[in-house]
Amino acid sequence: MTLKAYSSEMLDKLALRLLDLAVIVRQMSASGRDNQIDGLTLHDKKALEWCDKLEGWARRAQADMEIKIHANRAVRRAQLLDD
Repeated sequence: MTLKAYSSEMLDKLALRLLDLAVIVRQMSASGRDNQIDGLTLHDKKALEWCDKLEGWARRAQADMEIKIHANRAVRRAQLLDD
């Protein structure tokens, strides 16, 4: 696994990529509904596992971001008190 620092811009790019995937699935859903397709057979086991892992990864990353935010605020407050 590669540990890489992500800027806000990089996080935005990742979010947009995930949204693009969601759009594809939503378009498939709408097309199926519009064209009265009863169902599409898919191998979903791996995709669902990836979604679970991605959700866990995102929640851990969110927690890490919150910790960094609180630490950054504490440093800024300490600097204000020193001035």
